[in-house]
Amino acid sequence: MKKSDILSDLLLDGFIDQDARPMDFKLIILSYVKFWWLFVLSIILFVGLALAYLFFSTPLYSVSSSILIKVDGGSDFAQNTVYSELEAYESNKLVENEMEILGSYSLMRDAVEELPLDYFFYTEDKYSRMRELYGEDVPVSVKTLLKKPDVGQYPEEVRVTVKLFDDHFILLQKNDSEKVYKYGELIDNWYGEIKIDKAESYLGEMPELLHIYFKNKDQVAGMYRGRIQVNLSQRFASVFNISLVDAVPKKGEEILNKLIEEYNLQAVKEKNVTASNTIDFINSQLDTLMKDLNNTERRVEEYRRLNNISDMGTENSLMVQASKDIETQLSEIKTQTEVLNYLEDYLQDPESTGIEVASNLSIIDETLTGLVVEFNRLQNERQRLLRTVQPNNPVVATIIGQLESLKNNIGTNIANIKNGLRIESQNLKSDLAQINARISNVPEIERGLLELTREQNRKQEQYNYLQSKKEESNLSLATTTVSNARVIDKAASSGSPVKPNKMVIMGMALIVGFICPFGFIYIKNTLNSKIVHKSQVQDITEIPILSEISNYPNGGELLAISEKRRTPIAEQFRLLRTNLKFVSEGKDDRVLMVTSSISGEGKTFFSLNLGASLSIAKKKVVVLEFDLRKPALLKSVKMKTNLGIADFLSNDDVKIEDIILDFKKVDGLYLIGCGNIPEDPAELTLGDKVKVLIDELKEQFDYIIIDTAPVGTVTDAFNLAPYCDRTLFLIRYNYTKKENLMFMEDIDIKNKLRNTSLVMNDAKQTNGYYGYSYGYYGQDKKSSKSNA
Repeated sequence: MKKSDILSDLLLDGFIDQDARPMDFKLIILSYVKFWWLFVLSIILFVGLALAYLFFSTPLYSVSSSILIKVDGGSDFAQNTVYSELEAYESNKLVENEMEILGSYSLMRDAVEELPLDYFFYTEDKYSRMRELYGEDVPVSVKTLLKKPDVGQYPEEVRVTVKLFDDHFILLQKNDSEKVYKYGELIDNWYGEIKIDKAESYLGEMPELLHIYFKNKDQVAGMYRGRIQVNLSQRFASVFNISLVDAVPKKGEEILNKLIEEYNLQAVKEKNVTASNTIDFINSQLDTLMKDLNNTERRVEEYRRLNNISDMGTENSLMVQASKDIETQLSEIKTQTEVLNYLEDYLQDPESTGIEVASNLSIIDETLTGLVVEFNRLQNERQRLLRTVQPNNPVVATIIGQLESLKNNIGTNIANIKNGLRIESQNLKSDLAQINARISNVPEIERGLLELTREQNRKQEQYNYLQSKKEESNLSLATTTVSNARVIDKAASSGSPVKPNKMVIMGMALIVGFICPFGFIYIKNTLNSKIVHKSQVQDITEIPILSEISNYPNGGELLAISEKRRTPIAEQFRLLRTNLKFVSEGKDDRVLMVTSSISGEGKTFFSLNLGASLSIAKKKVVVLEFDLRKPALLKSVKMKTNLGIADFLSNDDVKIEDIILDFKKVDGLYLIGCGNIPEDPAELTLGDKVKVLIDELKEQFDYIIIDTAPVGTVTDAFNLAPYCDRTLFLIRYNYTKKENLMFMEDIDIKNKLRNTSLVMNDAKQTNGYYGYSYGYYGQDKKSSKSNA
């Protein structure tokens, strides 16, 4: 980079409009790059944690199966226009309902009940990693004979640890004591009475240590209910993909297969509910009818025996046959009426909700039969839904509404049928009355026998009819064994673990390890109230930045510039000297005041080296130690004096020549110390002799540099401001606070100081200081050292 380019950049620095200044991406990146070690440590930490997690975590395997749900295409009854829309709605909901049933807790509980999941077995390796054993891999079998009541039905964790040997085992007690048992020996401990035997199917070596967890199957069912997932293979298909994850693939396969098996068994049971209810109703009717039939037969036998009756005439036989036919018809009408009364009582009974209607009875009306079948189907569907959803579910509410509608339709149909049966019964009774009138001419004994025989035949007909209906229902129950789902793929494991996912975890570790330092640095920078970048100064104030001075590790030496020194910081002071000439715009800025917001920002260091840089340019310079409270200039350069500025201002006998000290290290550079620290420094700076001091020094020196007290603590700088041509305000990186700079901006706006310029001190690469190319000066530096 050319020197002219550097000057142009520095002269424009601070005069560029803030809105027009582009974002310094290089500075932003540098603010993070300086903490590269933090990124390295963070990535190493999180990658190490990820590796430890992968090493100690239990691998989980995915077990999946697929089944085809057999969707009922509807029945002839569904073709009825009144119920077609209802049937279509139910068909659309069938697949979703079956999905809920497959994922229900009750179904999982039934499946778990059939599997050996009362105990979970684990071994432990040398790294304390637990591995679960199942099935043939378990070296022992455990049986609980009695569980003590104080253990509780749902223990959080019940564990027994045993050391296994070939002919015995050692049980570790809760108090860390040990007790030796033989295999098959009864163990009576705090949990209850248990037995531990060798597993006959186990052929491997006995593990040194075995942990046995006693599980409650309700808890096991809840655990696997949370792991199972049921999804449709395609949107409009009825194929379900069922999967779960488990540490033991074989156990997961058995759980899924048993779940599907239980699902099919429950579906078959639900289909047999109607036939079972019909058989129960017929059996109750047959029991009553059998008692009546036996009683009638005994009465006939007794009547024949008492009256010595062996046979009746042909005419009487014909009348009896006609009467018998009418009685048969009346019996059928009575049976029909009883069935209708049963249906009517069911509909009116509030406790019959959820119970199916026996539909395989002698209902001669096809419309009523169809209504009953549809009613039973909706009842069954409602009961299945209530296993998985709440009663206030919209689907359940819809079905309940449909059931109420069907009840009304069935009740209306029953009333119409009963009315028709009543008219028919009246006609038959009229015919029967005529026949009975003819039979009245038969001798009284034969007429009595005829009545008994007629009653016997009527009851026999009823019995035979109900018996045939029972056989039909039994046949329906025996043939309803078709499952609701067909297994497409039996449960099978993935073969390799699906959790933890090594690629995802390592990727997340790298990402988190990289992001965490970013967040930490961002928060640190956001909460940091100190100036760390030059851009922060430009955002706060419009005061121009005159120069940047880099960090100077002096090692006790305050002077950073000399005539032969070519270090970067020496060149920066030379560049500052040039910048002062440019910004003066032809004016004679001879009196320079150096101040800052607080002490410790490098005013003394800067004042001395600024004076040295001007002296090297063959200028006669004097530096005034005008910090009358905490003077540091002479002490820093290890010089002493008895008289100084305070003495000159307070004593008329003291002359300027008495207080000027020659700084031997730099030709043309002179110093004036504070002298004796006064009790009223602010009043001294307000005195007229300050002007006398400055005017006399102007006659003797080319430049006067005033090292004054900070403006943020005392008013000395404001008192001296009228005598100064330019104010140089120092900002020290990582030291000056932003609020102090805001205070300086307010001072500049109110023109309390003259021609204020900013100097950034103690700049480092961590503060966005990039440095300038002074490579050839480094060669001069080596040359000067060699000459020395």
